[in-house]
Amino acid sequence: MNNKPQHIQYAVDQLLLEQGEYQPLEFLLQEGRLTYADYEAWRNGELDTLDEALFGDPQHIRQQLMQAADYLRRRGWQAETLTYHAWRNDLSRPLRFSQNGALDDCFHQRYHKPKDQPQLDMFTDTPATNRVNGIIQALANRDTGEARRQLEGLYDTAPDHIHLGELEQLVEAAENLATPVDDVAAELRMLQETLTPLAENLLGKDSRNLLIPLWRRLAAALRDQPYHAAHPERHLSHAASQAMDWDSARQAVEQVPEWQGDPVLLQRHARACERLHRRHDALLSWFNLCWRFPEQGDAIESGSDTELHRQWEAFLELEPELPVHNFPAWLLLKKPGLGKMLAGPRHETADCPASYRTLYQLTGLSAQGDDDITLRARLKRQDPVLFQYYLSSR
Repeated sequence: MNNKPQHIQYAVDQLLLEQGEYQPLEFLLQEGRLTYADYEAWRNGELDTLDEALFGDPQHIRQQLMQAADYLRRRGWQAETLTYHAWRNDLSRPLRFSQNGALDDCFHQRYHKPKDQPQLDMFTDTPATNRVNGIIQALANRDTGEARRQLEGLYDTAPDHIHLGELEQLVEAAENLATPVDDVAAELRMLQETLTPLAENLLGKDSRNLLIPLWRRLAAALRDQPYHAAHPERHLSHAASQAMDWDSARQAVEQVPEWQGDPVLLQRHARACERLHRRHDALLSWFNLCWRFPEQGDAIESGSDTELHRQWEAFLELEPELPVHNFPAWLLLKKPGLGKMLAGPRHETADCPASYRTLYQLTGLSAQGDDDITLRARLKRQDPVLFQYYLSSR
């Protein structure tokens, strides 16, 4: 796991850019240290502390969180205490992240710019606003009964409220979670085009607490559906990815015959494997994308491997430039240790360019000799520009 300060700063900057603030929970989810399913279990009172479910060395994770907080303090961002309560009504006590007091305090700190502090406005402190905030909070806490109660109150208080119809759609969606999906295409369209933008606009980051169960409901309806390239979103791999159920997404892709020949499935597989810390499998899927569908190589930027992002950006700035299908070969030159990590049946049978195979053999040689000379000559014939990069790397 990457524990360098510059990596931490890059990850924090990404969150600030996307969300306008920093919360340790978001950092842990982004870095793959925490699965959303474990976060749910914690909020449901099934885990005493959340740190027991984290992926990786506890000391490294603690160091990362401390480094992130220190970086934000040095930038002048302001801390605000957060409190997490269980979603179950029979548990009222605040939830602990860790038995370690310093780590627990660190997790319960939100950072924002000082100027972003909300200012009291007596004109917005109205019964209608309170009802709207009550509905939003109830949906975020998965308290459907309270959301319905507050919605009925909003009907009485402000029947012409601008967000009334939108809030009603979200409350009804939450109430329908236990009912099966009748029309997959219609449900998918409603979820993508209506419910997701509404939830993200009104609930912000807490929209996950509503949207992920909705995606799970759709995933259940798609479980036995075959994959059709004409409608790639009507497949379990998509719904499971949206629900942050990365292992189900990975398995759903791998169950599709000849899935490596489809660019959408390759991308889904790579992103899921990154989240599962299966870097070997993720890289092979990205490599296959570069080899078979080089016009879609930019999809690498949609993954969560920040080191791979940086290597991709460096590759695009090469002079003389290399075609996208050479990115895997160039990466072998930059990271010689990848060769050993990639070794395996899927790599040995990969549909890769001949120049990649030659370079892989060259970088894997433990001694110089006739084989080395022969392979060099072969690579020079196959790809003169790549050969020059090979010589430079030596």
